[in-house]
Amino acid sequence: MSETTRRQFLEVAGTAAAATFLLPAARAAGQVAPVPAPPALPVASPLPVGPGAPYSSYQSEIYVAGMGADVKPIFTTNLSDLEAAAAKVLSEPARRHLLEWAGGPGAVRANARKLASWRIVPRMLIDRAERDLSATVLGVTMPAPIILGPIGSQVLAHPDAEGATAQAAAAVGLTYVHAAQASTPVEGVAAAAPTGSRWFGLDWPKGSGPDTALLTRARLAGCTHLVLSHPRPGKGWEALGAIRGAWDGPIVLSGVQTVRDARTAVRLGFEGLVVSNERGRRGSTAAGTIDVLPRVVDAVGGQIAVLFGSGVRTGTDVYRALALGAQAVLIGRPYVHGLALGGEPGVRHMLRTLLAELDITLAIAGVASYRELRPSALVRA
Repeated sequence: MSETTRRQFLEVAGTAAAATFLLPAARAAGQVAPVPAPPALPVASPLPVGPGAPYSSYQSEIYVAGMGADVKPIFTTNLSDLEAAAAKVLSEPARRHLLEWAGGPGAVRANARKLASWRIVPRMLIDRAERDLSATVLGVTMPAPIILGPIGSQVLAHPDAEGATAQAAAAVGLTYVHAAQASTPVEGVAAAAPTGSRWFGLDWPKGSGPDTALLTRARLAGCTHLVLSHPRPGKGWEALGAIRGAWDGPIVLSGVQTVRDARTAVRLGFEGLVVSNERGRRGSTAAGTIDVLPRVVDAVGGQIAVLFGSGVRTGTDVYRALALGAQAVLIGRPYVHGLALGGEPGVRHMLRTLLAELDITLAIAGVASYRELRPSALVRA
């Protein structure tokens, strides 16, 4: 949680704490006239998420639970600190696979540096008491434009693996993308989170065609969209026809970093694309991808959906990507950090913290809906 967000949280939480702890004593002493009691704020179970309460209420829930019942959050709400915390509980093979091999440190630093260089320009003197984060992305209704991107071998982070991640995503209503290289079969994830929204993430086939049996299993397990990695250098688009023949839902191309590739995606009939450097797998010298996003959005011209998926760690990062034209944002490392630190409750805590921070960022910036955001909401430092 940033310092600005923390101050905003303390203002809201302080008011809740005063109402919860100070007013009853004052009324008992006859200092305050009796008034109808507000609805009780539960401390042992989470407040409703989405339409039932603002996402920002999670901050007050944490504060009041700590004050009233000495219940502390499962781990920090400073999402920027999660990777360091997760590294302490992961085995060395897990750290290498999830935190290092999943993307070169150079690409990670470039993404973080470029994201931080975009600063928020707040609007003033407008009503922002209620914020609307709901979204419809490629026909899927979501409570917020955030998607859990595909990450394989999650058992390295926690024994409950992808099933725990899918359960946490379903608990807050977010879409989960199941990786073909997952440690849990797609049928296992469907059983763990039967009501959750699921997509399927597939690496570009090494041969001439995809594993059609695997794609059939994914469709039968309730995966509605396919997130397809960009072909590797030296590979062409020959496999695309076979992929389309084996998948009858929308297909999203990931790993797009240039205007030329974005226009190719439009020409080949993809329903969407993800602006990303694929976790740095293309090399440690990959550019910070957020700078590419506005150019891709302009090149596509609204013909297909443009998502963003590189380096997002905080709600402020989500805000930046949405302002620069992304229709939704894919997150990866942060939820794996939450999984390593606390299993399904850890992923859920991380997601609720991210949603709360995005909600609070909108409030501080004076924005009632993320759909109002334009590049003018940011300035380059």
